[in-house]
Amino acid sequence: MVLHRRLWWAVFAVILAFSSILVYVRVNNERAVVRDTYETWRETFVVKNHPGATYVNAGTSKHRVAMSEAQGMGMLITARAGRNGWAKQADFDSLLAYYQLHRDGNTYLMSWRQQLKQGEWRNDQNSATDGDLYIAQSLITAAKTWPKAADQYRRLARKIAADILRYEYNDTAKMVTIGNWATSDSWAYDVMRSSDVMPTVFDALAITTGDDRWREISNSMLDKLQTLSDQHETGLVPDFSIIEKDRIRPAQRDEVSTKADGTYDYNAARVPMMLANATDARARKINDRMIHFFAHQRTLVAGYQLNGQATKTYESSAFQAPIFNLATNANNADAEVLYRNTTNVLNKSVAQQPYYDATITTLVAVGGFKND
Repeated sequence: MVLHRRLWWAVFAVILAFSSILVYVRVNNERAVVRDTYETWRETFVVKNHPGATYVNAGTSKHRVAMSEAQGMGMLITARAGRNGWAKQADFDSLLAYYQLHRDGNTYLMSWRQQLKQGEWRNDQNSATDGDLYIAQSLITAAKTWPKAADQYRRLARKIAADILRYEYNDTAKMVTIGNWATSDSWAYDVMRSSDVMPTVFDALAITTGDDRWREISNSMLDKLQTLSDQHETGLVPDFSIIEKDRIRPAQRDEVSTKADGTYDYNAARVPMMLANATDARARKINDRMIHFFAHQRTLVAGYQLNGQATKTYESSAFQAPIFNLATNANNADAEVLYRNTTNVLNKSVAQQPYYDATITTLVAVGGFKND
């Protein structure tokens, strides 16, 4: 009897040791995949521009383009990669230097696009709010990654946040606008981009600045996004929507930017990533509905009507990576199915993908918009 008991304990010890080894190997393999994704992205898309300044190429090798959206995501990727020792502070500061060289006028907002045309760089004025928010968040993250420069980074984040509220804020609707050009006398003043609903970013800005307007913005925009999500069983939200007095509706075709304005397309594709780490009950409700819809799709394609009808036949990592991010941070049966269906997105080489797909995939891989 004693011998049998000892034998069982020995077997249990072997099983436990083997399981621990498997967990260790899996964690280290996943870490290696994430590091490779980051390093491949950096080598492929981060380009030197001025001495000490780099930008994220949102174009091609022949037609180079820099954008505030790309720069902000790239800065956040780099700040998060620095947590693991994969990026140096100098890598982040060179991206930051490019932003500093391309601020819009006398503001702390970034000019939304620079293009290399006929051998000369041309700067497109005006800002894009999503890029400015990403840059501010990257500075807050960098302050945690490189504490010796924390005061400098947080000071700049506060200046960007102040200018977002000064130039990119609809005080009536309590929401950020889509850019500093969407002024109160503009048709675009009441346009909301769904991917600009960033609860974790707004929380970080509220803490960093001490300005409670960021909490008002978060509450107001989450209310609006939930209203949009509730309009369809799928829970899907459009790229853009329009505020009309006390209601919000999806934009119509070509009403804001493209024929996909009122559908779940390349802007709305970021919504699962922006809500993945949110703790608010409204965000969780939106997340659960999207998870349920996506978990029951045979293939995740690059766009949907809000009723769930596919608008494309091809796949895109720009859609799948945010959904993977969402599934990773949820805990229900649908999320488990969705996780299994999307985990392969990290095994696709970002070097073979367009900028947008590759950059979103890399951002998700390094941790996305967690406030840790």
